[in-house]
Amino acid sequence: MKALPIEVYVTKRRRGCDCTNGGISSKYEQLLLVCDKGYVTIDEENPPENLVKVVTRNFGFGTYKHIEPVARPQHLGWMFGGNLAYSSDSRFSELAGNPLPIHDRQETQEVYDLLTSD
Repeated sequence: MKALPIEVYVTKRRRGCDCTNGGISSKYEQLLLVCDKGYVTIDEENPPENLVKVVTRNFGFGTYKHIEPVARPQHLGWMFGGNLAYSSDSRFSELAGNPLPIHDRQETQEVYDLLTSD
């Protein structure tokens, strides 16, 4: 498997706030994006924690792309943690085009219920 290094653009961490709830974009300044044309070789048996993929979802209003870890979430699914990822490398533009939101936040069901209750 090949990957392309991409940069994390932090929106909150430098202000003393981690909206990712400990997500990978709070730990790494660079992520490795799965990319067939990438130049970093990834050991599929032991992938690094900062390995991510582009996810494309189609909704009635159009297409939504984001980046999320390849690792399975331990709690609820991945959520937007407030940070963006980008690379000026043309291979990133082919996959994503623009800077993409990083969905690397996780919450337990109890925390989710507490934060979303009326």
